[in-house]
Amino acid sequence: MARWVAFVGLALGGCTAVYAPPVRVAQLGAPGRIQPGQVEVAAANVGLPHGFIGSSVGYAAREHLIVLAGADGGLRRFALGWVGLQVPGTYHLTGRWSVSADGELGAGAGVGGRCDDDDDSNELCRERPAWNRRPAGGGYLGAGGALRYGPVSLYSRARVQTTTARDIPTTTWTTLSGGLHGHILDRADVFLGVTGFRYANGVDAFGYFVGELGLAFRFDPVLGWRR
Repeated sequence: MARWVAFVGLALGGCTAVYAPPVRVAQLGAPGRIQPGQVEVAAANVGLPHGFIGSSVGYAAREHLIVLAGADGGLRRFALGWVGLQVPGTYHLTGRWSVSADGELGAGAGVGGRCDDDDDSNELCRERPAWNRRPAGGGYLGAGGALRYGPVSLYSRARVQTTTARDIPTTTWTTLSGGLHGHILDRADVFLGVTGFRYANGVDAFGYFVGELGLAFRFDPVLGWRR
């Protein structure tokens, strides 16, 4: 456990790192859980026990269209707001089995990024402005899938993000995640997963794995929590 904590600490806040921040860090569970007309609020801690926070608000405008907005960030690292679209679909198999999938895209902007080269060999890092003085932004493209039996889903999600920040090369982030999603109540969910992150740019590249724990709540914008 101590080695895991140390590894996560190195990955999220190590001594040498050069990257523009990702637009989204949270995977936020399995697709196919918001019905047309519903609103969902979700949030997750990424990088247990220390890490980032991701959040979203989604509105299912149609059966196959969800409009999303949210904010992701980490303490003294970055903070970005984003908007996006998600196209979900669900196919019901026999009995209580079903499969769901979605495609997603979006963009975000904010502040942040890392440029910590201890030996000052990278000219980009010599001035080192504070993280909140680095304008940052970019876009993302991804897809997710889930196999559900009753109140439990096994899910996975892949995402590619391209971001930039002041005085930092354009950075490409790739993530692949998987986990367990519990539909614990009619309008509430809890999810636990593991995500592999990797970033790369012209001067630095690194990869690591982190855990994610999150909650989501759904309601009707007119009827509230009632059906």
